[in-house]
Amino acid sequence: MEELLLKKSLGKGLGSLIRSNDTNFINNKGIESEKFEAFITDIIPNNEQPRKSFNKELLNDLAESIKINGILQPIAVKKVDQGKYQIIAGERRWRAAQIAGLTKVPIVLFEADNEKTFELAIMENVQREDLNPIEEALAIKELIERYNFTQEKIITLTGKKRTRIVNILRILDLPDEIQLLIAEEKISRGHGLALLSFLDKSKIIEIAQEIIDKDLSVRQVERLSRESKKVTIKKESNNIYIENIVKILETKLGSRVKIKGSSINGKIEIEYTSLENLNKIIGQIK
Repeated sequence: MEELLLKKSLGKGLGSLIRSNDTNFINNKGIESEKFEAFITDIIPNNEQPRKSFNKELLNDLAESIKINGILQPIAVKKVDQGKYQIIAGERRWRAAQIAGLTKVPIVLFEADNEKTFELAIMENVQREDLNPIEEALAIKELIERYNFTQEKIITLTGKKRTRIVNILRILDLPDEIQLLIAEEKISRGHGLALLSFLDKSKIIEIAQEIIDKDLSVRQVERLSRESKKVTIKKESNNIYIENIVKILETKLGSRVKIKGSSINGKIEIEYTSLENLNKIIGQIK
């Protein structure tokens, strides 16, 4: 169930960059484009679409909405062979329209051989304010991995600084559970970046829950991270100290020694193989 919810919130990728008024944007740039209705049977999905599964329950909900309101956001397509249109963005709407029994759907046609048209439309939309941080990160990641955009190209086209692009992408290093919380706006992008300083996944999830339960600020999370690192360093220092003591005792007593506990309290175990060996150890201690 959690995986399905995650796909619902995180599976939009590049599709989230295409909006219903792309035609207006393209026309304003003096680039030819068409917006019209096409037979649903003339539209085919893109086999390279990274999203392979769709939640049936959510598709049925969307289908019911389409029956009442129609498709509010046209499907972005490009023309392919045999008079067909391949989906660039909007496969979920296309699938739901079939469930709803539609024979035609509104589409926005991009010139397949006009890379600049597609590039401008996408990059205009990557700066939309209504994208959540995960949608934005997935979209930029897809531009890099699927369309071979360099970070330099994205920086030039969006006007975002390199550090901004890097931080946008960094939140995808978080566990899926945390990405879902960010997508649902239960925690912020800033919280997510602060959580990356915790190396242990279980600790990240634990702190994320604290953020929600205690309404922690980003600075408070950063403070928790610093305190956690101090404890880890202290623990490592204590371990080294105890290991050194064990080596000293074993050399002096000639027997195996174990120290259990911490630098504050614990117990020492000394092995002996015979009564004679025990008396020898006692003599060494005296």
